[in-house]
Amino acid sequence: MKDKKTLTSDPNYPENFWPKLITLLSAGAFIYWVMTSPDADTTLQTYLIDPIKNKMGPS
Repeated sequence: MKDKKTLTSDPNYPENFWPKLITLLSAGAFIYWVMTSPDADTTLQTYLIDPIKNKMGPS
């Protein structure tokens, strides 16, 4: 019969590698999409700046 191999943790490979990688790639894709769109200033205003202003309250 085949011996079962046990998985050991590699100290050079962090536990949360894939979630960090997916987050960074998603952020990079969003920044690329915003910066290459024809109406980048409107997109940034709508999806980034306005929600932050709304959370901070009326000024």
